[in-house]
Amino acid sequence: MAPTHSHAFCNNRGGVGKTYMVFQAACEAARARPLKKVLVVDFSLYSDISALLMGGTAREKFNSPMKGLQVTVENTTEDNRVEGLIRDLEHAMDTDAAGGESPVGGSIFGAFFTKKTTAPPSPATIDLTKYLIRPSDHNPAIPPNLYLVPGAGKISWKKTQGSEGEHNQPLWTRKGDQWYPVALKLRDALDALPSDFDAVMFDTDHLAACVLTKLALAVCKSMVLPLSFDDADFNRLFEDVTDNALLTDVMLPMNDAGYLRAKISRVVFSNVSSRENKPSVTVCGIGSPFTPIKAVKNQMDVLAQQMLAACDHDDRYMQLFADADASTEPTSGNRRDMFVATYFTAMKTTPEVAANMSKLRGQPLCTMTTETYIVGGLQDSTGKGVLDALKAEVQHLVMGMLPGLGSEAYNQPLQI
Repeated sequence: MAPTHSHAFCNNRGGVGKTYMVFQAACEAARARPLKKVLVVDFSLYSDISALLMGGTAREKFNSPMKGLQVTVENTTEDNRVEGLIRDLEHAMDTDAAGGESPVGGSIFGAFFTKKTTAPPSPATIDLTKYLIRPSDHNPAIPPNLYLVPGAGKISWKKTQGSEGEHNQPLWTRKGDQWYPVALKLRDALDALPSDFDAVMFDTDHLAACVLTKLALAVCKSMVLPLSFDDADFNRLFEDVTDNALLTDVMLPMNDAGYLRAKISRVVFSNVSSRENKPSVTVCGIGSPFTPIKAVKNQMDVLAQQMLAACDHDDRYMQLFADADASTEPTSGNRRDMFVATYFTAMKTTPEVAANMSKLRGQPLCTMTTETYIVGGLQDSTGKGVLDALKAEVQHLVMGMLPGLGSEAYNQPLQI
């Protein structure tokens, strides 16, 4: 039975909060439903979500690996990490084409993935549980019902890529649509997960044109778009000199080809400055469980209106949004306000102390307490009022990401 919820977190700009958002949202979703399982798939070449979940980003010294990635490397192999999954998915695709025999030859993903003469044929449907690790076995701060398909940064990806020749192009520069049958195999693998897996979240990186991001967009049911307030960052969703614009260069062609499954369900303004911990709605209808400062509220409205203007200029952009026709039908109220209220929300800036401790220790906000934490020579604590507000905001984000009746199941009392 397919998981009820599957989300790809995407943006072609780094630093907008994709990975941090996946980390907090996935852990909160797992905390809220302890009898269900949450799966995180690490499709970022940098593997930051694996680092966070497996023990944090702290380093012993300069140029040392992040603790979480070191733990990942020590407890996995290339066969049961994400690169092994991609290789096996491609082999399974080719096994089908060859009538049960795994052919030998080049790979659409790079040198590491080339079929080996000694490789046994891959099964028609990949068993995704073969690639799962439970982070709580190594990081007790993570809910025990959260699972991860891990990556190991350059150990996973740099060595998989050749350096010369047309067939050894790096994964992130490869063009063409040969990846799509692999996406269908991955979709089948997700659908075959045990029924207690209810939510799946894919982390990606700023290389939106990378085949890994395209796989996530072809497999997931919806897409979450973290967004900064920088106007240049916003414009690069539509135009990028490197052909890496998420909306124009990646999602539009995928949608035209019939490959895009993950339509935009939420645009989340990240790192929003707050005036008070009181629910508010902007003039255009952006709701949040806190009150942003006035200038920020105005800027959110401006960018949301620019998004609608782009959709009005070219309806193909509107078709990138989930249930676009129904959500913008002017049956009642203002069309602009309906669009903004349907798709846009905000996530407050996490105070520096709490954010640093959360990332360095791999400690999600939903399990953080007021105790004093020590990591990497730092020692500090966060007050109860601040933590309670942060936990409520992450819960609000999860509830907004999981629309429909199923979302109510995630509306569980917070650990405050």
